[in-house]
Amino acid sequence: MKKLFNVGFEEVTVAERRPFGLDELTRYPLFAPDFIDFMRKVMPPERHHELVFSIVVTARKRVGEAPAPQPH
Repeated sequence: MKKLFNVGFEEVTVAERRPFGLDELTRYPLFAPDFIDFMRKVMPPERHHELVFSIVVTARKRVGEAPAPQPH
């Protein structure tokens, strides 16, 4: 979260942190079924329910802060 402070945000708070397992990942079209099957084979079963985390962060921009330059 230090990086959020570095770019001008303050009052940074983690609003939600939730694990995602292989079963939840199958609901999203980001991952091909073959990839999910592969992950089931190579990951230990005790990790299947908590493979990645979804984190929701809230923050606000400092007052008087100039907008960040946009890449060209």
